[in-house]
Amino acid sequence: MSQAPENKGMPIYLDETDRSIADSLEELDVDAWFPSNSAAQKLWRCLEAMRDIDELLAESGNQKNATKRKRKLKIAITPLHSLISAIDDLCSDIQSNPETKSTLSEEQIHSVIKVKSEFSELLPHGHKSTISSIRNKLSSHVDKKINPSEAQKLSESIVPHEFGRWLHICLHLALDLTKFEIYTWSCKSPGKDYVCFMHNEPFIVTMKLTDEDARLVALNIAKSSTRNAIPEVIESLIASSQWMFKKGQPRIHGLKEDSKEHWNTFSENLHIHQSRF
Repeated sequence: MSQAPENKGMPIYLDETDRSIADSLEELDVDAWFPSNSAAQKLWRCLEAMRDIDELLAESGNQKNATKRKRKLKIAITPLHSLISAIDDLCSDIQSNPETKSTLSEEQIHSVIKVKSEFSELLPHGHKSTISSIRNKLSSHVDKKINPSEAQKLSESIVPHEFGRWLHICLHLALDLTKFEIYTWSCKSPGKDYVCFMHNEPFIVTMKLTDEDARLVALNIAKSSTRNAIPEVIESLIASSQWMFKKGQPRIHGLKEDSKEHWNTFSENLHIHQSRF
């Protein structure tokens, strides 16, 4: 009597598709990573804001006219303010959303609460703050009641090294927050009856949906990490913002890989971002 073949389980293959996190300006049928939980959606908002800032600051260091440089920074205040709001919302999601909290330890959650407070102290962004006033009265639109003298006085706050400090505070915290294993993504499926998602990176799960249930039909390993999109745009922003700082002024010079376990490098490096100019 012949023996039944040994069941070795479902094979796992490498998915060769090159994907990045979805861009709001891409075609809808482009295969990309789409956020499929609350934390990922808020991280995507951070990325979208950074992409806008990166586009506005591209080649800004080569601009010789100081007024034109300053005008670019004035326009860039709007996506920078959006980035600040998205970071705030991501921190709030981590500390209050039951789905997100369930994957983290109490120590991690308390650290995020602390970080959010430090972020607000380093970079005030309430309704009456400098950055909010510039955004609300000069950047997102020109306030209907503002006059040139008031606009000129407000624009005195748009100083390159201060804008650079605001930006680098955001970049530092955004990088730290990407280290959490809380983000779920979906990608293009092989057909309308299938869904593909990644809850535990780098494993892509493909499920076939029926009227009765959902059945696992494939398990693949993603070619690259969804997280790559974040440091890629941040590295570009760091490079394009170096001109904003004078010699000896603290700033982020470049990126290096650090431990996911030791996620919070923000709190221990607050001195780098303190305003002292």
